[in-house]
Amino acid sequence: MKNPFEKMPTVLTADELIDKAFRRAEKAASAFTPKGNRVIKARQREELRVRTVSNVVRDNLRKILDRTPGVSTLPKFYQDLVDILVDRDQFHRSLAHVNWATKTIRNLEQRYVEKIRYSRDPDEIAKLRRQFYGRVADVIKEIGDDLKYLNQARNVLKDLPVVDLELPTVVIAGHPNVGKSTLLRTLTNAKPEVASYPFTTKGINVGQFEEHYLKYQVIDTPGLLDRPLSERNEIERQAILALKHLGRVIVYIFDPSEYCGFPIEEQMHLFEEIYEEFRDFPFIVVLNKVDIADEEKIRVVEEFVKSKGLEPLRISALNSEGLEELKRRVIELVQPMVEEQARKIMEKEIRKFREEEF
Repeated sequence: MKNPFEKMPTVLTADELIDKAFRRAEKAASAFTPKGNRVIKARQREELRVRTVSNVVRDNLRKILDRTPGVSTLPKFYQDLVDILVDRDQFHRSLAHVNWATKTIRNLEQRYVEKIRYSRDPDEIAKLRRQFYGRVADVIKEIGDDLKYLNQARNVLKDLPVVDLELPTVVIAGHPNVGKSTLLRTLTNAKPEVASYPFTTKGINVGQFEEHYLKYQVIDTPGLLDRPLSERNEIERQAILALKHLGRVIVYIFDPSEYCGFPIEEQMHLFEEIYEEFRDFPFIVVLNKVDIADEEKIRVVEEFVKSKGLEPLRISALNSEGLEELKRRVIELVQPMVEEQARKIMEKEIRKFREEEF
């Protein structure tokens, strides 16, 4: 699975596109040696300029349209992520305006080429070409704001997380700085940025691990703050998306040492909210940093978790303590999904083999 927007090209500004097209046209005209009388030469040279400008502009605009996936065709996870990161309606409007400009410039090219071919006055032919240049420049400037917007959107969307939507996925959740990134790095092959201050994670980090030839995907969500969903910022809403669209098991992390900067009471309050919101998901609750936490605070969190009918697990992600047991619990919960995945792959291979046989 790839980022669906990774092939979206850099979008030139209106001035850059106009300058590029006109320079290319002059270069083509300079290298061209027309044949015939004065009128025929003027027609050939100015038609070349007109067609070159049209081709350069339309090629650049078509590249935007061809390499930008339709948002409605994407998996739900990516659709909602686009809604968060850019204004989907504005995104669609801007693409529609680019499409309009592409068609309009093609029509202008055809009309002005026809006028040039019927003209018998070299000065008139040059004037027609200048008129065409002005009309094209006006069209491009009319979509100037759309081009700027699409390039801004492109700079955001090209950094979307690459997630394999086919793999069974485990989502790590909890307050900032409780050890989510460290756990991801320890469990998988991912190398997220890890530092001892809140909001280290700027987006969704993804890693995988393999057990008995089967792959599991683990996602580290950005820090979830203790406030209503409606008040969460962009990064936090990405985390909610990950939980809703990707998670099959949620590994929720507490930091009873409180070195994360959040008191136990706040951590328990946040867990209540997430647990209520995602009650249908299997939860594995881990108490991290137990090697430096006060035993009394550990027991307070354990009693709270047990009151929810869950059995908490003590770990130290930094020292790899308790991680084998955590991995075992994850596999135990996800195993049915992995087996279903393997079954589908096997059926697909069998069908492919039978089709090749016949």
